[in-house]
Amino acid sequence: MRSIILTLRTLSSIALVALAVPFLWAAVSGDYYMTVTGVSMRPTYEVGDVLVVQAPAGDELATPGTPVVVSFAAGDTSDQYVHRVETVTEDGAILKGDGNDISDPLPVTQEQVLGTPRFALQGTWATLFRVSELWAVRLIVGAVFLIALFAPSRRRVRQADPAVNGAATALSAAASPAETPTPVPAPAPNTDAAVRGTASAPRHSADLTPAGHAR
Repeated sequence: MRSIILTLRTLSSIALVALAVPFLWAAVSGDYYMTVTGVSMRPTYEVGDVLVVQAPAGDELATPGTPVVVSFAAGDTSDQYVHRVETVTEDGAILKGDGNDISDPLPVTQEQVLGTPRFALQGTWATLFRVSELWAVRLIVGAVFLIALFAPSRRRVRQADPAVNGAATALSAAASPAETPTPVPAPAPNTDAAVRGTASAPRHSADLTPAGHAR
């Protein structure tokens, strides 16, 4: 159980960091993300690729071959698309998709440029990014992280083995100094009994000499 909790905690922490990276990158660099929805830029960009778009510098339309992200209305990202500069004009440039046979019918101006692709997330990376943008995924990752963070991961203390306890007690007793037994005083002799025994002892017959008779 402890290993499962630690694994969940590690995986959810990695997922939280992965979810935070796009926000941190956008906040620091000022870039934004665009998902390719058309086939006009194949094979350079496929449907589902995610472009990291950097802010325009003001000269994107001056160099033929530069891929640019533009919109029909200046500053409107709802109808944005990415094409490549084909021909430079006085007011801007004529664009063309890498997968298109003909150029775009209308030129674009610098005011319509939203930026240029800094790099593209493709394949598995693009799929992971799109999945991470779902609020359901963010909520699930956050919930798993909180559960794994506050779930107890310590092992329960096991009860000690009686045999081990007995051995420890024996070692403790052997290590402690032996107690010196308290001497018990010997009982005092009964002098009264000895006096009585002497007093009551019979006299010898030689000592009982009749008066007037010499021994």
